This record gives sequence, C-alpha cells and structure tokens, in this order.
Amino acid sequence: MRQDIRALQAGATALGFSAGPEDGLWGPRTEAGMLALLAAHEGRWGDAVEQMHQAIIDLGYLSAGPVSRVWTPELDRGLRALVEADGMPRAGAIVEDVTVSPGWGGWVSHEKQVLQGSAGYLVSMFVLHTTATSATWWKGKSNQQMFEEVRSWHLANGWRDIGYHGLIFPDGEVIEGRAWSEIGAHVIGHNAGSLGYSMVPVKTVTHMGAAEDFYTAATLEAIRGVIAKACNATQIRRIAGHNEFANKLCPGFKVEDSAWAPTGWAA
Repeated sequence: MRQDIRALQAGATALGFSAGPEDGLWGPRTEAGMLALLAAHEGRWGDAVEQMHQAIIDLGYLSAGPVSRVWTPELDRGLRALVEADGMPRAGAIVEDVTVSPGWGGWVSHEKQVLQGSAGYLVSMFVLHTTATSATWWKGKSNQQMFEEVRSWHLANGWRDIGYHGLIFPDGEVIEGRAWSEIGAHVIGHNAGSLGYSMVPVKTVTHMGAAEDFYTAATLEAIRGVIAKACNATQIRRIAGHNEFANKLCPGFKVEDSAWAPTGWAA
C-alpha cells in the first residue's frame, strides 16, 4: 500500500465521500470518490482536509508549505492533477511505499523513467486500442497511407496531431506517433502518464472476444515488442485496454496485465 493514498482515502471517507477500502491502492472506487469530492467540496474543512492536503504535497502535486484545514482552490487543483495522473506521484516526489502487487508485479524495480508534458507526469501505464476500422479498410493501402488517414481523423477533431503514440499494422510494422514524452489523446481521463498504441484489425470488432479473433499474429507479436520496450524504459506498472475506462469494445478483448507483461518482468 501507499500511505499517501491511504490518507486520501481516509480523508475522503471522513468528509462523507466513499473512496473504497482504506488500503492505500489507487483504483476505480478511489478515483470515483475523489471525483465526487471535487464536485461537491464546498464548505469542507477540518482534520480530514488537512491530512488530504499533506498527502497531495507528499505526492508532489502541491508545493510544500502551510497545510490548510479548509478546502482551497489550490487543494482543488492539486487533487484534480492527481486524478488525471491516475493516482501516480509526480516525478521527483518522495513517497512512502510498501510493496504491492496489482496484477503482474506492482512497482517496478528499475530507475528508468519517462516524463510527459510540462508538468512532468510519470509514465506508468500502457493502453491498447483498435482503430475500429472494417475488415477491408486496410487492404490495398500502404501502412503510411493508413497512418496518415488515422492522423487526419484526429486532426479533424481539432487535435494538434495523431492521438496515439503509435499504430501497429497487419504485417507487424510499427509507425510511431506522438513522442513518449508527449501526453496522448487516446483515453479520456487517463492520458497523462500513459502510452497509447492502436492496432489495425483484419476483422471488424463487433463483440468482445480474444485478441486472435481480430488481429494477425504479426500485429500481436509487434505490440508485445512495443510493450516490452516500454516496460524496459519507463515505470510501467499497468497494462490496460481502452474498454476499462470507457463504454467501448476497444481493443475487442479484455486486457490482463499478466498476459501482456514481458516474461520475467515482475521478478
């Protein structure tokens, strides 16, 4: 568990917002409790606010200084930034950790890291996507043509570039998109501190199935290679599918950490 997250959970509970068990683990219930608190924090004050303020300082989202017993705009901004970073400490923050094992091995042991954006969000999650294209969309097109078409869709949304950090094609080629140091635009609420790669299916994703139902062996081998590279260069501790964060089929199957983490990485 992490004591700072436990302090946030206890503080939110004391203020009347359910943030799941006080176990020091950031998960969907903790995030939901923090979002509910952010939506209705007016007039909150007391010991619970003070302990939450200190925890957010410890996590690196507020500057060290006097700790307030009254909910302030500064505290609001700090907690919002923490939620956007999926509960991960900001790079350089010194936090009290106790080893945990979410999925395939918990906190990684190496010191390599990649930071995103001017705020320096620590990359800690890898998200798998599908381009949600038809079974024939890719035929007769070069990989570069497909990449540029997906990029044009994203530019039409008003984005400054393709939202993914890369696309993976049926022949196994990977074309990189946004730099890993740039925050992507691929999963609302979880872009900061994550890498998003999308695979081009050879069968239309119309239901949840197995990865092999929609993607070639070359595509799946390539995405595993990208994940292994990311795990070796960053503090990745979670591998997820887009459908965990949105009411979507993407990428067409349930992503389990243990099935996609590099062999032996947990050790």
